[in-house]
Amino acid sequence: MLVEWDWWTVEFGDAHAGAVGVLVGGGEPGPVYFDVGSGPDIPSTRNWSAHDGRHRRPRAEALRAVCACGWRGAAEYPLDWAAVGDRPLYEVDVDLTGPLADWNAHLSLVRDKRYRCPRRWRLSWSR
Repeated sequence: MLVEWDWWTVEFGDAHAGAVGVLVGGGEPGPVYFDVGSGPDIPSTRNWSAHDGRHRRPRAEALRAVCACGWRGAAEYPLDWAAVGDRPLYEVDVDLTGPLADWNAHLSLVRDKRYRCPRRWRLSWSR
């Protein structure tokens, strides 16, 4: 299964790539599988927009920020299914600013807590 990330920084690379996570029944569902007929490979995704309840897929109740390091945002952002209706989530203008802000706050904490080598060490490495 391909890991899909919505956000990425040069500073942290893949170690802290971020994405919109999905909550169903208070937990994170597994991947969504796509029925493409027969064959040994069954495509799947964890992308938030695939959890729209269509074609027997799980229906997302809320969204939150997730990070490749394992961090999960505490804030949950409920989806307004009355506004979404029967449309696929990828066609709807879902506000993702909350999860993005939470992921950016996580990166700020990571940035503040990382160890800085003493200046003299850094100078000796640059020679």
